[in-house]
Amino acid sequence: MLALALKLRLDSCAVWGTACCSFCWIVLTGIVAAAAEARGRSGLAWFAVAFFLSPLLGILLLLVFPNLKHERLLQAAIGTRAQGRGGPPPLPKARFLGRADRVTIDRSPRPFEPDGVYAGIPYKVTEDGSIEAIMQGAMVRFRNFEKFTGAIGAS
Repeated sequence: MLALALKLRLDSCAVWGTACCSFCWIVLTGIVAAAAEARGRSGLAWFAVAFFLSPLLGILLLLVFPNLKHERLLQAAIGTRAQGRGGPPPLPKARFLGRADRVTIDRSPRPFEPDGVYAGIPYKVTEDGSIEAIMQGAMVRFRNFEKFTGAIGAS
């Protein structure tokens, strides 16, 4: 009788453990899908990738691919700026793993005409796709919009 009660208790623990693992797996897969949507990719497709492979592998793959939302934003900013010149110049190709960012500071006295304002900071998109912004009284150049927004979030 005691052996049967112990076996039933162990079986119920296994069921609860499996249910908890499955719940966590689905929640983490949903987080991957939400991150994919935020980066301009299909949330449903990335949900399937993360569900069948693993949520950890899914988020790592998602972070390796370029952010499509920022590329579309840059394309739109360059397009509105270059409407009078016969079309926008081509954007630089997104790198698979990216490279180190360099920030240059330009203190020349030429006038600054911003294309927009992000978080209270005026910025301009140049022909090569980099971002020039006025920060702390100086012109700062960022390699792409993602680096620009990251610097604003860090300050």
